[in-house]
Amino acid sequence: MKGYINLQSLPAPSTLVDKFWQLAVINGSLWKHFFNSLYRLIIGYTLAAVIGTLTGALLAQNETLKTIFEPTFNILMSVPTIAWIPIFLITLGLGDKTVITAIFLSSYFSIMYNTMRGIEMVDKSIVRAARMMGLNRLELFFNVLLPASLVSIINGFRLAIGYAWRALVGGELLAALIVWGLGKMVYQARYFNDAAVMLVGLLVIGFTGFCLDQIFLITIEKNTVEKWGMSQKK
Repeated sequence: MKGYINLQSLPAPSTLVDKFWQLAVINGSLWKHFFNSLYRLIIGYTLAAVIGTLTGALLAQNETLKTIFEPTFNILMSVPTIAWIPIFLITLGLGDKTVITAIFLSSYFSIMYNTMRGIEMVDKSIVRAARMMGLNRLELFFNVLLPASLVSIINGFRLAIGYAWRALVGGELLAALIVWGLGKMVYQARYFNDAAVMLVGLLVIGFTGFCLDQIFLITIEKNTVEKWGMSQKK
């Protein structure tokens, strides 16, 4: 395997620090890339969280709809998001719509399936008792099913964050009309063989994804499942 990787083409850590300082402090372009990517991520991910949770809850409580739509969802979920992007470029254009749709699609299925499975695993005796107490469907969902399945739903949210970042970068790489974005920054750096910019972009993407995951873990989980005694953590 000798000579398989040319390590001389990779920048030294000091070079990465200098490049980060240049991009983040001297010209500030890193933050414009970052906030444009974050804007797309928030829109696509929020839509996926809302629609995915509602769809999962609906399918879990309606066996007929589940029988009809689950095979279609299984087929669509098997297709990598990056494979959909050329279709989105043709139908939605070369700008933000394509990237946001790719983020939505990549996040939607994990949220939807975790919501559906979480609700299906709720103890049926609890559901029957709630119905005997006169709760309607909406009250049953918000007061019983949602809290009881929250562990599974949050796991879906955490998985979706990683998928969303991958789709974001892939979409920004291919969407020609997008000028600003971390994915576009990494892609454009290849024209100049600037490995330092590429690695800075990848590190920012990875660190941001980690921070977002920790926000969900610490803020949401601690204030819900751990607070309510539903987590197995000591």
